[in-house]
Amino acid sequence: MPTPFFADLVRELCHEGGTGPLTPSGAVPGHRRFAGTVPVDRDFHYTIAGVAQPDQWEVGTGHLDSAGRLVRAAVAASSDGGARVDFAPGLKTIALTVAADWFEAQAMVATEAASAGEAVTALGDALDGKQPLSTTHEAVPVGEAGDMITVRRGADWVNIPIATLAYRDAGGRVLAGAALAGIDGSAAEPSVSFASDPDTGLYRPAANIVALATGGTERIRVTAGGNVGIGVDPVNKLDVQTSAGRFGVASAGSASVRISSSGTMQYDTGAASSHQFLNNGVDSVAISSAGNVGIGTTAPENFGGYRNLHMTGPTGSQITLYGASDTVRGFLYTTASGMTVGTSTAHGLALRCNNVERVVLETGGALRPAGNNTQSFGSATNRWSELWASKMVTPSGVALSLQAGAGGQWNVSASTGSFFPSTDNALPLGGAANRASTLYAATGSINTSDTREKTWRGALTAPEMAAARRIALELGFYQWNAAIAEKGAAGARRHFGVRAQTVWAIMADEGLIDPLVPEATPDSRYAFLCYDRWDGDADGAAPAGDRFGIRPDQLSLFLIAAQEARIAAMETA
Repeated sequence: MPTPFFADLVRELCHEGGTGPLTPSGAVPGHRRFAGTVPVDRDFHYTIAGVAQPDQWEVGTGHLDSAGRLVRAAVAASSDGGARVDFAPGLKTIALTVAADWFEAQAMVATEAASAGEAVTALGDALDGKQPLSTTHEAVPVGEAGDMITVRRGADWVNIPIATLAYRDAGGRVLAGAALAGIDGSAAEPSVSFASDPDTGLYRPAANIVALATGGTERIRVTAGGNVGIGVDPVNKLDVQTSAGRFGVASAGSASVRISSSGTMQYDTGAASSHQFLNNGVDSVAISSAGNVGIGTTAPENFGGYRNLHMTGPTGSQITLYGASDTVRGFLYTTASGMTVGTSTAHGLALRCNNVERVVLETGGALRPAGNNTQSFGSATNRWSELWASKMVTPSGVALSLQAGAGGQWNVSASTGSFFPSTDNALPLGGAANRASTLYAATGSINTSDTREKTWRGALTAPEMAAARRIALELGFYQWNAAIAEKGAAGARRHFGVRAQTVWAIMADEGLIDPLVPEATPDSRYAFLCYDRWDGDADGAAPAGDRFGIRPDQLSLFLIAAQEARIAAMETA
């Protein structure tokens, strides 16, 4: 059973009754409140003592629910013979305490633990120095590095770690705790071979040389210098000897010819040497030791540390692309002022990706996608920082749409030019943490008020009337702190209205909503009471926060209704 939660000086008043959860309403002087001290859903001992009804009391265990109420889980003792008390409404206290029976249970557990400890100690003394009976242990097919093997050494017993021996682990491999040393062996009898094939394996033909044999015959040899020979004692990094001849591969950086693992024929040169291709004894193409390719030069330069194609001509360099009948279609060339990529007369320039035409620069200079409504300008992970243009235009009859991420979409009508969301009553304009400063309009906003879309409740109740009268008395002038910081107290404008938290408090005081509780999310069914909480965005532009607010139009009507009812009552009197 989990240990109950304990805390000192936690005692509150309560006025509720019944057998269900009770709501603490305030700390007794000199004591603390449950909220902020006792975790939600954590069991603790409680006492409930009647003040208005001193003959009613109860002791038990319970916990606080998410609303901060005491939920009585188990009753230990009560004024109702140990049953849950049906408390009468009126003043009473609720306190966090410790039940007497819990202390008794703890003492009994400590006594039993001490007795068991003495028995275990005596048993350990009796078994001390005894050799364990291996026949009573479980048999396992594999070992672990931390295992110990007990063996007799003289008159004593010692433990040898299994890691110092050869053993099979859980993966089926045989591990050795140190290097393995075997005889040199021979091609006919390799030092490392196979149980079912003893003339195939690894052996040492001479000092610092290792060889591989199959069927009792040496096949591969590696010398002390790292040369590898197949069918021959090697003198190069790789030598292959067959009855048809010999093929040698020198080390990298030496003049050699190689076939790569992919089947590519490779030609290598010595250090600082280059490849040269000649036509009629004249250098035409060269590849430098740095990997640069030169056309018209035997010493291609290295620009920017990258592999380069270095072309040299009388007036510059040009790559010309031809079409049918040797007609020039495109070219890339350099001049004194820069580099040009272009096409011949009456031909556009197209860019292809993944073998599909994507973007076209037309002969008139217009840049367009290869197909209608098929390409994006940028992407989700590769965005342009800014887009500068004189205007954004859509074809006749096509609306202009704006969409951010996977959120909703805003449209500009193709026929009227009106700006509207794509979904009715789904997207806000601005947000709790991103507010517009001022909204200019020729007329006021139109709010839906169709009786067919409403379920009517009717006039204000007496508590609502009382709250409205009190809220009206709270109306006053104020200045925004941000405006004071920017313009000074003398320059900041005076606004007229209410303080949102004050309106919430008045509504709660009249019993219309729950009181505001620290760290709890405010909740109200009255639409003119607003509260928003938001998380910080990924780039840190808007940190996490919360904000109270009101809907002035609805609050004004609420106050007008109360004022009208008050005037009507005065006229009737």
